[in-house]
This record gives sequence, C-alpha cells and structure tokens, in this order.
Amino acid sequence: MAQERALRVQLLGGFAIYYGDEAVKLNKMGSSKSVRLLQMLLLSYPGGIPKNELIDNLYSWNESRTDTANRNRNLNNLIYRLKGQITACGLPEEEYVELNEGKCFLKISMPLETDTQTFEKAVEKAKNYSRGGYDSETERIDMLRSANDLYSGELLPANQSETWFYHKSNYYKSLYVYTIEELEKAYIKSNDYKNRLALYAKAASIYPFDNWQTQLIKCNLEIYRYEEAIDIYNSTMELYARELGTPPTAEMQECFEKLELKDENHKRSGDLGSWKNMDRVFMGRKNDIKKAIFGQEIVKGAYYCTYPSFVDYCRLVARAKGRNHFEAVLMFLTLSKREIKSGQKQMNLQDEMVLLKEVLSRSLRVGDAYTRYGNRHFILMLVNIEKEYCSPVFSRIESAYVKSGGKGELWYYADMTQELHEAQL
Repeated sequence: MAQERALRVQLLGGFAIYYGDEAVKLNKMGSSKSVRLLQMLLLSYPGGIPKNELIDNLYSWNESRTDTANRNRNLNNLIYRLKGQITACGLPEEEYVELNEGKCFLKISMPLETDTQTFEKAVEKAKNYSRGGYDSETERIDMLRSANDLYSGELLPANQSETWFYHKSNYYKSLYVYTIEELEKAYIKSNDYKNRLALYAKAASIYPFDNWQTQLIKCNLEIYRYEEAIDIYNSTMELYARELGTPPTAEMQECFEKLELKDENHKRSGDLGSWKNMDRVFMGRKNDIKKAIFGQEIVKGAYYCTYPSFVDYCRLVARAKGRNHFEAVLMFLTLSKREIKSGQKQMNLQDEMVLLKEVLSRSLRVGDAYTRYGNRHFILMLVNIEKEYCSPVFSRIESAYVKSGGKGELWYYADMTQELHEAQL
C-alpha cells in the first residue's frame, strides 16, 4: 500500500505549500483575500478561529461594518471560492473549510505539517528541560539548536502591515529570540565563538534593524578579528543610512569606538608572551593593512563612503581648514520623481539612486567625497570651492545624470561649513 502524501506548508520567511515532493502552484489561488484566509486557517490549525475575527481582519473598515447578513454572506462566499481554488492548485478534492458554532476550521484528512507548529513544538521541547524533561544540558542545547535552525525567517513578511499577522509574527519572533538567548549563554560558557558568530549572523540577516550586528561585532572583537568587525560595522551603517536615514545605535558606535576586548584570556597584563605574540601578528599584517587603506586601483573620481565614515571625513576637513585656510562646502542633493506623460514608464527609485551614485563619482573631483543618506538623498563634501561655484557643479552632475538615462529630477542646497570651522577656533 502506497504511503499517503503529506501536505507541508512554509509560513516562516515566505509562503509555500508542498504536496508530497511537489510544489503547489499558488498562482491559481485567486484573490489575495483567499490566500490570507488560507494562511489564517493554517496558523489557527487545529483549534480554528472565530468567524467574527476573520471578518474583521479580512475586510476593510467599510466592508466589515455593513449589516450582519452581508458580512456573513461575504465570508461564506469567500470560503466557497477557497475550496474550489485549493483543488484547482492540484490538491485532492476535500471539504477543507468547516464552519461550526461561530468558528472556522481547516478540515483536512491528509497529514499536515506547518513549519510554525514544528518550530513551536521544538522550542517547547527545549523549555521542558527546566521542568525536568531531559537528563543532560547537552540534550537541551541540541534541541535549542534544532529549534533555532527551524526558524527560516519572519512569519509571512508580505503580511506584516496587517495587525493580525503582525501579532502572530511577534509571538514566533519571541520564541526565536528565546533560542538565541539560551544558546548564547551556552556558547559563551564553552567559549564556542564559531557557533556564536553563526547565531548572531543569522539573526542579523532576518532582523537587520534589531541591532544583532552589535553582538556580531563584539564577538569578532573578542577573537581579534578587527577587519571583519569593521566590515560588519560599515555595511550596517550603510544599510541604516540607506533604508532608515539614521546613524547607528549608540551601543554600536560605543562598541566600535572603544574596541573593548572581553576575552579574559587575552586581558592578563602580566602575560608578556601573549602580548609579544599579538605584536608579531600585528606587524605580520602590516602589508594587508596598507593594502586595505590604499588599495591597488588607480584613484579616479570622488570618494564614496558610508555615512559614519563621511562624518569622520568632514570632521577631518574642518580641522584641516583651520590650518590651511581653504573653503569647503556641503551640498545636499535630492532625487525626486519627474512628472511623466501618459504611457511613459515610471522610474524605479532604487535603480535611479544607483545610477546617480555612479554619476557623482564621475562628475566630482578626486578630493571630494559623498555619501548616500536615506532613500533619495546624497550629501557631498566639496573642497577648495566657493559657494557661488556650486551651481556649475550641480549643472555638471545634472547633465551627466540625464545623459546617462536618468528619469528623475534633481535639486540641491549648498551650505558653507562655517559652523565646523568655528568649532575648531
């Protein structure tokens, strides 16, 4: 007798359904309401979900506040359509949805496995250790690691703007953070830096704005991986500036600036052999350091850097101004959408910003620097130039941008760095 095929559902990190080994083609599911109804039923399986809760979350404010008869009719019609859409995707003919005593249930005869339930059960199994469920700490750590591996991403990322899914997502996120915190304690205790790095790196990739990069930087510093820590810091700062238009968190800045090494084995001031060994390693890497600073490529065009590096560069310029008496100007450049005629293709802001970045590199001088700030802004530091000459510079940038196929509209504001100059007096 052939083994019955199971239905496997991915809800963490995206939405996908597999019937046996075959992917179910969800493009035949029809409207987004149908998909959301199925997702809500899957997340509420097997306990079901109140009918009124479905109505309130599936329909807009106006739709969900019509008379009771219409609200029930809308949901009943949606449920009826969903049954047909599920079978149209290639799944066996079944009832699939059942209404009973004011609740809606997913009714399915084949084996059903969702990654959310598998993950939740794995975390609960690990928690049972504290209640005497396991014989050893090693067993608990193995279960925590298995649970952490099962978390493949945020719950249904495309649905995060909807309150119902947002609260569900926060619940699974809290379980994931629990596995991180428990594993972190174990890895610190056993000096397991390799697994700590992997733990933080995964968390940072799933939740890039939850400051996990700080833990990743600290761990790298503890094992003297300075270049890796700097790379993580710079890439994170660029991400924050590009997506949020904000500087790094205070904790991350403090961590990077102080370079505090927390591994007690390397902090013993009396261990001269350890210090000499560190000095030999440092001197042995001097060529790598020089290569990282100066590079091998021919210097052309303006220097692009992340926002924190740009701030440091501007402070250096301000100090140099006080001694060498040259002028410097900050130019704030903004990309806006241009009014388009009917039938013309709309601009893609991200692509336009990439194009503008290349144009700025070609259009500015070698001694100038610039950085991206947010989704549609650049900041330029122009040296050895008077403020009144910024207009020709902007015209050169604008002309190069248009010739390169740019579809947006540029405008700028220039400001003398007098405040920075006065700060050095």
